[in-house]
Amino acid sequence: MDRSGSARAGVLVSAMLMSAAPGAAEVVLTFGIEQRLQAGWNIDLSVPETGRTTGSVTRLSFSAITRTPIDSLEFTTSGVLEVENDADSGATTANIGRPDLGLRYTREVPNAIFSAGVQYRSDDVGTFDEDLSVADLSGRRIDTSADLRLETGRTAPLGFAISTSFRKTDYADTSDPDLIDTEIALFGVESRLRFSEVVESRIGLTYQREARADALNEVIETGTASVGLAYLLANGTAAADLTFLSNDEEGDRTTFVIGRTLVLPTAAVSARLGLTNGDVGGTDIIGSLSWTQDLPNGAVDLLVERRISFDEVAVGPVATTLFSLGFAHEINNLSSLGLSLSNEVADAPSERFELSQVSAIYRYAFTEDWGLDSGVRYRVRRDGDGQSDSVDIFVALSRSFEIRP
Repeated sequence: MDRSGSARAGVLVSAMLMSAAPGAAEVVLTFGIEQRLQAGWNIDLSVPETGRTTGSVTRLSFSAITRTPIDSLEFTTSGVLEVENDADSGATTANIGRPDLGLRYTREVPNAIFSAGVQYRSDDVGTFDEDLSVADLSGRRIDTSADLRLETGRTAPLGFAISTSFRKTDYADTSDPDLIDTEIALFGVESRLRFSEVVESRIGLTYQREARADALNEVIETGTASVGLAYLLANGTAAADLTFLSNDEEGDRTTFVIGRTLVLPTAAVSARLGLTNGDVGGTDIIGSLSWTQDLPNGAVDLLVERRISFDEVAVGPVATTLFSLGFAHEINNLSSLGLSLSNEVADAPSERFELSQVSAIYRYAFTEDWGLDSGVRYRVRRDGDGQSDSVDIFVALSRSFEIRP
């Protein structure tokens, strides 16, 4: 869908929202525009490294929402005009597109909630998820999805929830053979039992069916059963979770995790530690630690995590270790500074991948509606092909404003 199609859809849906909204409903229309200038060197982290790429991205966004005390209907859409110059080839390309559209309805009462939504998004592969195991992030990805969730008994001793979703993913102009068109359907049920005001348990069952458009037209089925217990404390929560997973490729996997959240006057800490055992890879340790510390004019965020996933290509476990540190500082009422650094390592059966990154962002608010963002980022990737580096910078001017008919 091109930008004009997105605009027509936005006008049509906003008119529907305004005409369908009862007199007591609140209607809010939000318009946004961002002009971004960017330049980068070897932005795809390729080996051998490529040269400089410069570009201009103009993003237009629109949202329309109508709210009553118990329900809401929201439509969002955005698209871009992108002009890019490749210094190596000297070619300049222009593209209108990268649409992102969503529609969601939510109805919430004290004892129940219902939510349903659909979304369509088309963008560069790397903007969805910068997976360390993907060596070539060129090409486009198109996602079409729908989801529905109904939860009852939210304030009762016994509650139930039903959820279902469907996502279709298509790839275009890619060179990585591991990027395969897929269709994923998921259905889950969950029961929540409150033993007292401070103790509750959850039991859940989930079924997932993934159909792949590969040479074998594979269909992968996954079943998951989980049991969780949570205990509310004066300064946080203690929890334990037991999960059983059965997958056509990976086999069976059992995971047990205990966790503790701690809420302090100026900080929040969350820790999880557990064991996972699978038919492929045996037993391994998993866990995470996150800490947020408020400062007089900002905050510090720390995250350390170790998780186990399954490599469908190499047919084996992947141990991923992540470390990230962020610092936010409010210089004054108009400007702020953000610094972050991270390091992620994925040990796959066939190869070891590592991605290190450091970035800085400066934000300045000219007015209540106008803002200026600028930043710089440096990345290093190491894998079986060797090491690649990338530096990119950007400056973005943006404005958003609301209309309440």
